[in-house]
Amino acid sequence: MLTFRLTLTASILLMIGALAGLLGYVQNRALDIAAETAARATMDAASTQAAAAIKLQFSSISRTVRLLAMSPSVADASVRNVADRGAILMKGTLNDHLDIDSFYVGYDDGIWLQVQRLKGLDVDQFKRAQAPDTAEFATTMTDPSLAESNQTQRLFEDKEGNQIIRRSSFKRGYDPRYRDWYLTAQATRALVISSPYVSYGLGVPMLTLSAPLQGQARGVVGADLKLDTFSAYADSQKIGANGQIVAFDSEFNIIAHRDYSGLFRRAIENPEAAHLPSRADLDGSLAAKAMGDWDNSDSYQGELRWSDGEDYYFRIERVRLGPTFNATLLVISAKRDFAQEIKALNSKTKIIALLVGLVFVPLAWLFGSSMSRKLREITDQAVRLKTMLPPPSASIKSFVKEIDTLGATFHQAQRAVWSFSRLVPKELVRGVLDSTISSELGGQRQEITVLFTDVRGFTALSENADPAVVMDQTSRYFSALSEVILARGGTIDKFIGDAIMAFWNAPLPQIDHCERACDAAIQARAANERINREFAKEGLPPFQTRYGIHVGDAIVGYVGSTERMNYTALGAVVNLAARLEGMNKNYGTEILITGAVYERVKHRFQCEYVDTVVARGMTGETPVYQLLSAKS
Repeated sequence: MLTFRLTLTASILLMIGALAGLLGYVQNRALDIAAETAARATMDAASTQAAAAIKLQFSSISRTVRLLAMSPSVADASVRNVADRGAILMKGTLNDHLDIDSFYVGYDDGIWLQVQRLKGLDVDQFKRAQAPDTAEFATTMTDPSLAESNQTQRLFEDKEGNQIIRRSSFKRGYDPRYRDWYLTAQATRALVISSPYVSYGLGVPMLTLSAPLQGQARGVVGADLKLDTFSAYADSQKIGANGQIVAFDSEFNIIAHRDYSGLFRRAIENPEAAHLPSRADLDGSLAAKAMGDWDNSDSYQGELRWSDGEDYYFRIERVRLGPTFNATLLVISAKRDFAQEIKALNSKTKIIALLVGLVFVPLAWLFGSSMSRKLREITDQAVRLKTMLPPPSASIKSFVKEIDTLGATFHQAQRAVWSFSRLVPKELVRGVLDSTISSELGGQRQEITVLFTDVRGFTALSENADPAVVMDQTSRYFSALSEVILARGGTIDKFIGDAIMAFWNAPLPQIDHCERACDAAIQARAANERINREFAKEGLPPFQTRYGIHVGDAIVGYVGSTERMNYTALGAVVNLAARLEGMNKNYGTEILITGAVYERVKHRFQCEYVDTVVARGMTGETPVYQLLSAKS
């Protein structure tokens, strides 16, 4: 007779075998549906990613143009020449934007200053630039106020920035004040993106991003994006080996195509009417057929069969690339680029399913029990990660590579989050983890209370001291004050040498943020006294701290780049808090607050009027009070 163990094992194996056969049959029948569904999902995700990449490129260029428009070297320059600070700044910025042909600025007196990249130009374009063979940068300035024979100055430099040659010539006949990019930016007083046009100097198709100067001078900053360069970038975002991306502006002029140079050459040499490449120039192509049934909606997708006998997916989407510039993005991908991978995956799945069906049931049960135990341990680590508790000394180990890797990854993630929570506010980390706080660049205007601290005479204290001793003493000092600030809900923005910048009411709202900041300053003063007593016992000099507190609106959020950013606050409230801290030495005080803070905390704290001042960098008068102590 069969034993229960043998009967149970045989029954389970039979059921597993039957189930495996049924799943194999269903899988074969569902292959086409699965392949198409997966392909469409991949196509949607990849199309969205391609659109996001192009939007990010324009966003990066737009930010750079706006920053140049606000730079004093450009917007406040009184002396202008091919080697001035504005030219140097534009050349440095050009080095950071390999997709940009040139940066330039036109002033309302007719002066035009341009820094152009020569590397990457073809032979004809290089000749039009009249550049020496070894030149990689050309800086050009046209000044109508000079003698006519000397109105245009050109400086050519090599890749190290060494001058090759400097030329003077007659006025080039180019006046920026009458160009569309200049007129539109001045009229709208905002960043604008032009329609495609043929550039004056190189005779190649361009888009210009321009913005009005934000300084003493009046004029417009511009950046030229060569459409053949942009097309190469867009084509690098294509999906699969046989995919392609085509982009149009709102008038259906082509701004990106894998063969943009060829399209431009044929269009500009058209014997009937020279023009820039447009949708009509795609007639008879795969892209034209994809757009043939488009209903002009903001988002459209479909599938078609082309003359090569292959099936293609396509997606059409309108993308906003600037405040006044919308583009239409056509993404095409060959179905075979997806199907081959799906079929290969299906074959591997069949083999894996067969092997799993042949595994001995008790072994599977033991294996599953082991996996369940390890997963429970990893789940416990995930809970510790979410609560930002210190990580264990070692990661979870397993003889299964994936589980071992997962355990090591969770351990690393836990260490990273725990360490990160010690570098930035825990509330900010917690908000990012649970998605209640965005981690995108940018910020929002809100009221905050800002506290600045600084050690009196720190430079003199540290000048002749052992750096290791100064570092240890400063860290202990920071720890004592930080503990007080964090205990009162403060967000420590940064440590600046021997100074601390902290603020309240962000990232989480705090109704009593002014009171919290004042209480933190008083308690920090007490903590400073305690740590100074320890320093005295060790023969170390004391740290005498000054404090400044102000409340007001600021832009709070992330500033930096997509690769590295900082959660901080920007605005006049920050500057005035810093100024207040410095005013303490003028009045012999320790903690100074503004009248705005005083009005909110006078019911809780003893304060003394000091003076009414106009802080450096401010235009209005500000009453200043000394914060003494909490009322009993």
